Amino acid sequence: MISTKALVSLAALSIASFPAQAEEISPDIGGCLSAVGTYLTKRVVKIKEKTRVDRGLIALTNGGHAFVTDSAEGGVAGYQPFSDGRGSWRCLGHTDGKAKLKIVMFDFTTSPNADDNRYMARITTLADANPENGDVTGSTTVEFLSIDAAPDSTETVRDPVSYDFTGVRLQISE
Repeated sequence: MISTKALVSLAALSIASFPAQAEEISPDIGGCLSAVGTYLTKRVVKIKEKTRVDRGLIALTNGGHAFVTDSAEGGVAGYQPFSDGRGSWRCLGHTDGKAKLKIVMFDFTTSPNADDNRYMARITTLADANPENGDVTGSTTVEFLSIDAAPDSTETVRDPVSYDFTGVRLQISE
């Protein structure tokens, strides 16, 4: 019988023998690798005559993956709380030195009351990323789908919401 210490050593050896793998570059983003990174975004919206500032983080990987975290995830007037978003992005080309991007992500509404309607949101963003100064600007449309809808469904459960945003790439100082 193998001792616990021997099993732990064997497990550590087997994990250490797998080399770390870098993510492969997605062919859909090859022309916009300068856009890879994490951006701190800002949007200003009016809700019931009050101005609200929301912040977010959009992370784009060299494998074509996209991740978003939003300061409004706890919910705002008329909208349920929602999860972080995950999805993909691709390069649409370049204009005036800026990378043109299309980002499509999904998140899910959450609620402490399990009887409430739950939805899936398809978040489509068209953005311009400037590699010279790290700025990003864009427009986002959020479409609400039933929780069991196909990702490409055109049947929405409420009117879409659109907003513009600005942002800056996060840099690590020396």
